[in-house]
Amino acid sequence: MERPRLLVLEDGTEYQEFARMFLADRWEVVPARSADQALEVLKEAPVGAMLLDLRFERAQPEDLTGDVTAVAQRMFGGDIQRALRWLKDQQGTLILKVLREAGHHQRAVFVHDFAEDRLANLRRLYGDVHSVPGFDAVAIGEALTA
Repeated sequence: MERPRLLVLEDGTEYQEFARMFLADRWEVVPARSADQALEVLKEAPVGAMLLDLRFERAQPEDLTGDVTAVAQRMFGGDIQRALRWLKDQQGTLILKVLREAGHHQRAVFVHDFAEDRLANLRRLYGDVHSVPGFDAVAIGEALTA
């Protein structure tokens, strides 16, 4: 029986290592480090779900989704460093926005403890979005398939 593909979006390797260790019996793990890479993966073949990191602290500025200059002007009085920090801190949701706009509406699971109102807002904006507060294999497995 062929396993569905799980798109793992992160700036490191921790999520994909976790997924390969604890979820590989049910999922074929396919990593991506940016919105562009994720879109390439999604062109190759469909995925059943997405596991996303929220913060991309190690990402290079050129790999980030979002216009740092525009964010700096709109939100931080022109402060590029604060805008860059914000883009890195919100990168998972910014990538999800790009993927949703491209027509990819698979279940998305963040490993993050979102406040209820923030999670409700993400669902209103992006549909099938869930979160698990930590690396709990059972909880993540359930969130990916529930």
